[in-house]
Amino acid sequence: MGKYLITGRQGSGKTTVIKQLQKLGYTAYNTDDLPDVTKLQNKETNETIDWPEGKVDWSRYAWNWQKPEIEKLLASDEIVFIGAVVSNQVDFYPMFDKVFVITVSVNTLKTRLETHEHSSHHLPGEIDRITNDHEKKQASFINEGAEPISGERPPKEIANNILNLVGL
Repeated sequence: MGKYLITGRQGSGKTTVIKQLQKLGYTAYNTDDLPDVTKLQNKETNETIDWPEGKVDWSRYAWNWQKPEIEKLLASDEIVFIGAVVSNQVDFYPMFDKVFVITVSVNTLKTRLETHEHSSHHLPGEIDRITNDHEKKQASFINEGAEPISGERPPKEIANNILNLVGL
């Protein structure tokens, strides 16, 4: 059965689309909600660290998937959707039948981040940090092989678009 990654910037709508797919009865995971799957690690030593108070120094740390845990999620005989944006996701692209990136405008992203559920996005300067390189980062997902999906629509439409593209 098919294995699909739904990625995109923080605030693009990944979690909402994953929840929509779950409502429709599909096996779908937001790996941010699975502490054994995604961990904050020191880039030099790969040592796992606890999430710090305040801002994360992204020049020193990476938000990484743990390979054995991703393999467990994908081992199912069912169709599996995973929603995530992690530092090492490109290393895992060969494990997926298709990778989708939810694309949104800078204005949409900024609006969503202002009300985002993750408190770390509300720290001073974080919304600017995320939106300043948004176009470049979004383009890099596409250049790495992700198929763009417009996130400027209701989550139900986005989920249905993805299901149609994978033949469901």
